[in-house]
Order: sequence, then C-alpha cells, then structure tokens
Amino acid sequence: MSSTSSRQIIERHASGQLPSLEKTEPDKAVSTCSEWLARHDEQEVLAKHWQRLESYLIREHHWFQLSRRERAALPEATQLDAISNRLDKLYKLNQRLLNTLPEVAASSPHGLACKLSVALALVHPEENKEAHRLIQSVLLDVKANTPSVSE
Repeated sequence: MSSTSSRQIIERHASGQLPSLEKTEPDKAVSTCSEWLARHDEQEVLAKHWQRLESYLIREHHWFQLSRRERAALPEATQLDAISNRLDKLYKLNQRLLNTLPEVAASSPHGLACKLSVALALVHPEENKEAHRLIQSVLLDVKANTPSVSE
C-alpha cells in the first residue's frame, strides 16, 4: 500500500468517513474466526498432552532407544499416533480456513476483534515479539472501545 493510500485511509478515519462496522446481519468473520480459534485451542491442548506423554515415554521407557516394534507394543504409542493424526487433521482444516479469512470482511467490531485474535495466535511472541505486542495492543484497543466486544 502506498503512503498516499495509507494517509487517505487515516484521514478518512479521522474525519469519520469510514464505513460503519455496526450492521445487523450476522458477521461471517465472527463465525469463521471462532471456528479457527476453537481448532487452534484444541491443537494447543493436544500438543501439550502429546508432549507430556512423550516425556513420560522417554523417562519411563527410554522411548528413543526402543525399536519400532517395541514402541508399537506400548499402549501409549497408540495414543501418540491418535494425537498426531488429530493434530494433522486440525492443521489442514485450519489452513484451509485461514486461506479464506483475508477475503472475509468483518462487519462488526466483534468480527474485527476475532480477526485480530487469529492474527495474534499466528504471530508467536518468541518469533516476533514486536508484532505480537502490536497486534495484542490493537486488539485491546478494539475491545476497550467497543463495549460489546469486551469478552
């Protein structure tokens, strides 16, 4: 985006000429982002469970020193496989949804906050601390300035 375009958007915003986000029809961004965020939350829970289970196997069964056959004989191996398969499925579903998200326009402050929440989840603080903090700040600003969004 050129600096002229950015300046025009800022000027329109300052003058109140931006289109209103207050619409009565359902905001597709809310449902799309909510679906993505729910899957993302499930992925995080499953990943932590997988880590705990793998740590247990390493500590109690010397997991990395076992042959494939020995690993397969442990009941926890089936759990690891199931978790891994579910994580793969969730990742693929969320990638498809994520690819469509830029085309889904937020038509409410809540929809805007939901899209920012997805962006925040995608930008890990360890990888880009400044971008993560900026998105977090914008999300908090949106929520603070929109009473119906303060979840």
